[in-house]
Amino acid sequence: MPRRQPRRIAFSLVLLVLLVSCLASLASAEELTPEKRADIRALIEATDGAGAVRQKVNALGDQAALALRRKRPDTPERALELVRREVRAVLEEKLIGPGGLYDRLTPLYAKTFTHREIRELLAFYASPTGRKAVESMPGLSAESRAAAEALAREIAPELKRRIEAALTAEGLARPRQQ
Repeated sequence: MPRRQPRRIAFSLVLLVLLVSCLASLASAEELTPEKRADIRALIEATDGAGAVRQKVNALGDQAALALRRKRPDTPERALELVRREVRAVLEEKLIGPGGLYDRLTPLYAKTFTHREIRELLAFYASPTGRKAVESMPGLSAESRAAAEALAREIAPELKRRIEAALTAEGLARPRQQ
């Protein structure tokens, strides 16, 4: 029995340390104040989140109208306008409005960045370099994707040959018939 007492004390101390460290980390977690929430929304706007969302919403409205036109070519233009309008309205409400995408992104930004960091990012995106980054990123991303896809196509044959050779060398694949 006397041997169990030190183990219990040690176990209790470990639990106490874990509990205190968990409580300390919870206490140090930054609160999502209305000011921080507003700054996060401003950051999303500054990085053209709204512009990208609106662009996608407009495209989806156009696609819905086009799909209707294909299905029913005799659809009046006014009906197509209404389809575009309603698709855009619903998507904008659900994405940008209360409870929408922005509200769902806010906690992600809040747990990733402190309020000070959010403000620093806002200052950056307000600068000429930040504005250039926002304007350039869609094109740069598209060009980067195209470059990566081209490289993947270039290296695919060599990659296939080397994998087949390695598998064959280990006796894990049959040699290719020429």
